[in-house]
Amino acid sequence: MASTKEKDDVTIQLKRCAKACVLDLYSASLSSRYDPGKIISILKYQEDILEMMDWPQDKQDRIVCSAVISQDRNTFPWYPQGWNGYVLYCPNTCKNVSIGGTTKEGCCACHSKSLWDFSKTISHVNVSKEGYLEGNKSAKNIHINSIKQNLQFFPKNICQFPGITKINLSFNLITDIPNLSCVPNLTDLNLSYNKLSSLPKTLTQNRNLRTVDLSGNYITRLETGVVAALSAHNILLQGNQIISIDITDVVFERPFCVINMSHNALRIPTNENNWRVNLKAKYGPGYGVFSYNYMKRMPKATTIGFFNLFDFGKLFDFGFDFRHNPIICDCKIAEPLLHFKEYIDMMKRDYFNITCGSPEKFQGKSLPSIIRENQIKDLLCNYTSTPSCPNGCTCEESPKNIDYRSKSLTLTLIINCSGAGVKRLPRVLPYSDRIEFHMRGNRIYEITNNHYLNHVSVLELEMMPVIDKDALDNLTRLQIFSIPESEQRKGIPRSLSRLSPCVFLQKTDFVMACTCAHLWMLDWIGSFLTSKCASYVFKCLNGTAKENLTIYIPSLNCSDMDYFHKYKWMIIGSSIFVFVCFIILIVHVWKTELKIVLRLRKICTKSKKNVDQDCVVYISYDVNNVKVGPWVFQKLDKFLERNDLSAFVPSRDLPLGSVRAEEAAYQISVSRYYLVILSEGYSDEESLVTRNEWKNIWNRFMSDSRKNLLVINFDLMQPGDVSCRKLGAYLRFGNVINFAEGEKETFSQILNTFVE
Repeated sequence: MASTKEKDDVTIQLKRCAKACVLDLYSASLSSRYDPGKIISILKYQEDILEMMDWPQDKQDRIVCSAVISQDRNTFPWYPQGWNGYVLYCPNTCKNVSIGGTTKEGCCACHSKSLWDFSKTISHVNVSKEGYLEGNKSAKNIHINSIKQNLQFFPKNICQFPGITKINLSFNLITDIPNLSCVPNLTDLNLSYNKLSSLPKTLTQNRNLRTVDLSGNYITRLETGVVAALSAHNILLQGNQIISIDITDVVFERPFCVINMSHNALRIPTNENNWRVNLKAKYGPGYGVFSYNYMKRMPKATTIGFFNLFDFGKLFDFGFDFRHNPIICDCKIAEPLLHFKEYIDMMKRDYFNITCGSPEKFQGKSLPSIIRENQIKDLLCNYTSTPSCPNGCTCEESPKNIDYRSKSLTLTLIINCSGAGVKRLPRVLPYSDRIEFHMRGNRIYEITNNHYLNHVSVLELEMMPVIDKDALDNLTRLQIFSIPESEQRKGIPRSLSRLSPCVFLQKTDFVMACTCAHLWMLDWIGSFLTSKCASYVFKCLNGTAKENLTIYIPSLNCSDMDYFHKYKWMIIGSSIFVFVCFIILIVHVWKTELKIVLRLRKICTKSKKNVDQDCVVYISYDVNNVKVGPWVFQKLDKFLERNDLSAFVPSRDLPLGSVRAEEAAYQISVSRYYLVILSEGYSDEESLVTRNEWKNIWNRFMSDSRKNLLVINFDLMQPGDVSCRKLGAYLRFGNVINFAEGEKETFSQILNTFVE
């Protein structure tokens, strides 16, 4: 029996740290001060201490004070946020980590140990050929190591060994992970290089789990929230086939050592639950490895839960490795790089050296070097090959007006169509902060209202166009309006007085042939204080000389009456012209439009009974248009088939060797439905095939009320752009859908038209 003094000494020490004492007493290396036999004798004698600590009977032989552990092992107890397992022990060296390295929490997450890691009493059990564990079931610190054993399942009796702390079943054929909550002391799980297809949610019940290694498996998807809910500080998932990970499984409110997602198929983080950053919360720290994936773009801050780029400061204690991804270094990364410029001197760790995968100019160049060499302004987005860029033009977006102090820039889309034969501004453009049009060598007679006009900053044209009122109201950011000097001589229409005079004076003097009709410009110029907006002025031609407009026009001695009469006759003449045009419009256009309205309401139209292909949709389109054909065969044809409709495409379905015009005319006559895909070349004089198809479709549609006709306006053409008058009339009053409304809306309109 132990002496009374020994009992009292141990009793006092146990009382001080009773809640943190859980370790195998029979490991003599843990404490050289007491004989295990004596301590057990003391504990049996001191039953009141055991009741105070509320330890079960089967753990009375596994007690030693954590204070002794900490002192003997040069550690301190660590209780990280979100940890619900047994106490962890962190090396004292983590208290003194450098500010430029990692934090104390990050150091402990990687280097702390559990009580089991100090024990030298380890029981190894084997897995039999029948798939059962063999060994001491009552052992307390059990390790399983069965590598390359061709195991297809977990050991069947694993729950009979509750003392398991480490499992290594790597390089086997296991396909599923069972519920392991029956082994509550499990700290390490290594199932790398098996045939697993998922990370089970049941692992979140193992509160002492610190390392999960599922690398080299066949996992493709991660259930949102599972990674964050794991207690593990080391989560190794590299070498799988994971295609996405939610932001909440990377950024969470507890420290971790590493989440390794390298060598997967990741493209961009998701935010399925619409998570939003809590600016008052403490996230991490931790290190996320996402190298060797398929990430091409940096995620937008707002799409992954951050209110703006400044909120990324909440992740300052994190480390992220995005190296060896095919990052596209274009204008889309300009703003993020601008925000990181002030931190460039601190970005010295290797994983900051993310390199560009494209374009060729920046291939292999690191993002920090782009910042240091002030090449942010050279990051271009090339949209030339996209459908929204007009044919023959170049469309590039680049950062401008870069301000390093305020961390702001303006993304400007520059559209250069010089000499491309463009007749109008495009109807659809990608979003950009500013848009510049360089259209010299193109005869653009009219500018109508478009969705992007309030972003246009430069209009460089070949001639002075007619700009409608709504378009003028939207040109609020226009800074430069430039036309050649030969066109300047015709003057500025009074309708453009809605614009500032400054927009005409940014490149050169504006030289024009001045008359009394330009008296209004004096007030216009004076009201905008043009002397402050440019070094150039408006000038008038006086023979070969050029005089300042504000001096020359007053010298003309124009009377107000002459000015009034001149405009009065102009108004009368314009009214007569408009009236004549209106009469002509009624005579030449209204007849066709009226027929269309009556036909769509099935008035004065007979129903014929000779249609014998009620589910056939005759598709007419310009086969020379390289954009329409692939859409017809890859999407439209399959959609019609799914909805019990049969597509007849002449280029594919007409018999070889047949007379195309005759066979097409016959098929049109027996088809119930007609689908015309209107593109720019469809109704041209040279397009005899499509013009003949439209003629037959029109005649059959107008003469038989059972037939239905839908026009898909693929290139967003206006009625005036179509040379065929009847087709133009159908664009005005017929059943038409613009392709720009989206594929979903287009297919919905097809069903509404053809499925009764």
